[in-house]
Amino acid sequence: MPRLLTLILASCFGLSPLFAQNDLATDLLNKLSYRNIGPFRPGCWVVDLAVPEQPQIEHLYTIYVATRNAGLYKSSNNGTTWTSVFNHPDVHSLGAVAVAPSNANVIYLGTGDSYYARSSYSGNGVHKSSDGGKTWTHCGLPESQHIGKILIHPKDPNTVYVAAMGHLFGPNPERGVFKSIDGGKSWQKSLFISDNTGIVDMAMDISNPNVIYAAAYEKYRYPWTLITGGKETGIYKTTDGGKSWKKLSQGLPAGDLGRIGLDVCRNKPNVVYAVIENINLRDPFPAEIKADSVAGLSPQKREIGGEVYRSDDAGATWRKTNRMEDNVGGKAAYSFNTLRVDPQDPQKVYVTGLNLQHSYDGGKTWKGIEWTDTSKIFPEAFGDVRTLYIDPFNPQRMLLGSDGGLQLSYDGGKTCDYYDNIPGGEIYAIGVDMEEPYNIYAGLQDHDSWKGPSNAWSGEITLENWVPVGGGDGMYNQIDPSNNRWVYNEEQFGNHIRLDQWTGERKNIAPRRPGSQKPYRWNWSPPIRLSPHNPSIVYTGAEVLLRSLDRGDTWQEISPDLTTNNPQRINGKGNIQFCTITTLAESPRQAGVIWVGTDDGRVWVTKDHGASWTECTAELIPLGGPKELWVSRVFASAHQPGTAYVTKTGFRADDFKPYVFKTTDFGRTWTAIMQGLPNKPVNVIFEDPKNPDLLYIGNDKGVYVSLNAGGNWQHFQSNMPPSVPVHDLLVHPRENDLVVGTYGRGVFVADVSALQEYKPEMDKATLHLFNIEPKPLRLEGVQFANYHLYGNRHIRTPNEPNGLSIRYFTSNSSDSLRVNIQDVQGRPVRTWKLLPKAGLNELVWNFSAAPARGRRGPANPVSPGEYLITLEQAGQKQSKPGRFTKVLGWKIGAVPTVRE
Repeated sequence: MPRLLTLILASCFGLSPLFAQNDLATDLLNKLSYRNIGPFRPGCWVVDLAVPEQPQIEHLYTIYVATRNAGLYKSSNNGTTWTSVFNHPDVHSLGAVAVAPSNANVIYLGTGDSYYARSSYSGNGVHKSSDGGKTWTHCGLPESQHIGKILIHPKDPNTVYVAAMGHLFGPNPERGVFKSIDGGKSWQKSLFISDNTGIVDMAMDISNPNVIYAAAYEKYRYPWTLITGGKETGIYKTTDGGKSWKKLSQGLPAGDLGRIGLDVCRNKPNVVYAVIENINLRDPFPAEIKADSVAGLSPQKREIGGEVYRSDDAGATWRKTNRMEDNVGGKAAYSFNTLRVDPQDPQKVYVTGLNLQHSYDGGKTWKGIEWTDTSKIFPEAFGDVRTLYIDPFNPQRMLLGSDGGLQLSYDGGKTCDYYDNIPGGEIYAIGVDMEEPYNIYAGLQDHDSWKGPSNAWSGEITLENWVPVGGGDGMYNQIDPSNNRWVYNEEQFGNHIRLDQWTGERKNIAPRRPGSQKPYRWNWSPPIRLSPHNPSIVYTGAEVLLRSLDRGDTWQEISPDLTTNNPQRINGKGNIQFCTITTLAESPRQAGVIWVGTDDGRVWVTKDHGASWTECTAELIPLGGPKELWVSRVFASAHQPGTAYVTKTGFRADDFKPYVFKTTDFGRTWTAIMQGLPNKPVNVIFEDPKNPDLLYIGNDKGVYVSLNAGGNWQHFQSNMPPSVPVHDLLVHPRENDLVVGTYGRGVFVADVSALQEYKPEMDKATLHLFNIEPKPLRLEGVQFANYHLYGNRHIRTPNEPNGLSIRYFTSNSSDSLRVNIQDVQGRPVRTWKLLPKAGLNELVWNFSAAPARGRRGPANPVSPGEYLITLEQAGQKQSKPGRFTKVLGWKIGAVPTVRE
């Protein structure tokens, strides 16, 4: 059965020792393990798909799925199971994948998201595998950053073409079409337009592979706006394998154009299609004139929108096929607009967008442009379609990749199967409640907000354990710690919701200004926080800080506009609002001390509940904190009222350096604390609630920790993928679990209680027994049922070990070690004699008074209560108390609730 294998340190029935390094700190960071628990049901953004053309068994059963931020997955059994085959230490984001038609073992991988959204991560060029994904070689083009397409010669796997877009947030010269004739060892720049214009798509005539069409794309993305096209956008053609190129124009639109998608019909290569985002203006249609009139406006010009063009003479001439009223592609075309032609029927055309839009008459009429169109294909699939694979030998077999993962159809899209077993998920923010076991709340890109248990009734966390608690693009989720009934969450641009978990009722509590006043200006992911002093007090941020004293029923502004309020930037194009609050935090130590950060770089603090405000932005500049860079997080210390942390990110300014700062005097003075961090933007910082010297950072590579209050940082990777962006993290205040929200691979959870206890002097110890967390005995599973027989198709993540975790460090691997457990009367309960390995070891006591023999749960279980755990080795002896808190079971089935 497929499982997310974790380094579970011990089974419920015995010992599993860990290998030690030279010091305890290194051992802890290398050996404390994560569980990757989901939620995987919603799926994650798929950017490209590849299937070998031969041999037949590979063609029928092997699939490669390139994800935006979760790496490359391979299935050799038609999707029953998947293996992550590309885990690079510095790259997680992909743009394109291609398998050589003449050799199924040769794969080229283009890194960097190819859909150019606000959250599109960069890559480092091209990678190649010659053994079906087992090993990889970096082939160069590191500054291409975003690769949109890879074409491989149908007979020569060493001849490769790459479409490179270049940097997302700035100009650079390594963009255009690049060609290699030696399998990626060297590259020639075949087509270059300018430092601002890259190549977004290509298509090849496989009957004559010297004929290639390329789509140039001029666009400009800034933190505050997106310019979706320009005059350098266009279609180019080569007939000599890239030695020379000609810009095609006859019958094609001129002026400012956006993203273009291209394809050639395989069996009729003179038929070429293009979908073009035409951003030139047109006169409004009658219905639009009427809508303008209702809004009190004179008739407004609109962009022409998505157009489909067809050539029947290999690109010499073109004609528009769709009606003027049909905006083909439509939604955010800069991030969609992929076109595919049926390889055997040139009349069947498909364009990605909100749905998979299709035409069966050569592009004249289109279905699926609107979400509500009942004639669309893949009707039960998630929308926001990014890519499509059509089997060239059986066009009824289609693979569809979207923001919702992978769908497979064998009947041309009439029906489909969804693969929920690819472990990915792009998480914006996380929250936890105080249930036992506690639940984790995750807001996902394009996939609502979800709630799942830290430990599940069956002994494993599976698909059915996760339930939705919010809609839209899931963002922050805040749970009332005094009453888990209430969840406060939000969707994009400030749609705030209060959810009653007892009844399922949702109430919109979004702040609104009255009457004709200007509406609030919201960030894409505005912060929402509960006061640590009173959970009925809710804070959120627009351009001003807002506070509710009655759980969101009413709101009041408690600050002026805390942004620069730049009129040239506040309402940009591309679905962007700027000059907004991005992060806020109230001090748990002193009520009314509130910190705020904005997307235009401002940092503020109030010490009197918002009556007066002090700006701290200028104090960060001498320490290397650029004034205008986005504030990704402010965090108020739980230990000292004047201590706070600020992180800034240059992701949207083509600046990948870390920016992390600390104050201990309410912002009067600051210290830079970046030592040891890589050149990866920082998204979140968190101070441990038990140990003020223990800090956690989530950046665009993973998790980093500081054991000395920010003096230096170390990578806390353990069994997490070597590179995955972390957008949020926290430590559960009771369970001492680090909960990590990654923007690509879902939620990871690790018990960090041993890290909380760590002090540098412990490195000198030859034997150390860590504090033992109190735990219940969980009655997991149903002994009489076969509920666990899922087959091999679904992901199952084991619960944490069921019992008391006895962690200890020893430098002595020669002498045996004895572990004794006694009750409060000093009576022996359990004894082990072990030969540990030098370093960190762990033993889990499952509350049995005798070893278990081939059964679930403990044999001869003891009663809840206090126990004493003692280690003895080579004349040394250490003891710690351990508490068996309770026996914890689960109700069977869904339990209805009557509303009060």
